[in-house]
Amino acid sequence: MRRWILPACAALLALTLGAGAYFTGQAQVPDNIIRAGIVKVSAEPTAALSVDGLAPGTTAVRPLHVANDGDLPVNVVVTLAKKAGITEFFNALTCRVTEGDAVLYDGPLSTLRTAPVALQPGRRAEMRFALGLPAEAGNSLAGDYCKVTVYVDAEQSR
Repeated sequence: MRRWILPACAALLALTLGAGAYFTGQAQVPDNIIRAGIVKVSAEPTAALSVDGLAPGTTAVRPLHVANDGDLPVNVVVTLAKKAGITEFFNALTCRVTEGDAVLYDGPLSTLRTAPVALQPGRRAEMRFALGLPAEAGNSLAGDYCKVTVYVDAEQSR
């Protein structure tokens, strides 16, 4: 009798589960591509801070156009490093960086690090660099020079 009850229970269970069938359907959305964004910036002119004949007590203003050429919003920071020249002269230089009415940096050129500028994809910012030599700069700096590299760093906005 046990042999007969076990198969009967299995058959009853199969009928109960199979009795509730539903119709189904499916739609396809083919050829989906997921791609990571790009952070890319450019700067013009390429020799943005070049100045000849800077005299004590004067300032030379130079523009730097920075563009977000990527497809993600970014925060841009400008720094620089001395590559050659007279350290005493480099340390004497001052710099004030503005973008519109906002002051991004005001201090020694040797410690330049601007406040971040937010740029959406396809947008540009015009930064203005006012490079100065203090009026108290002495004759010892006459004819001196420094060569710097400007770094425009962009980081994806969060």
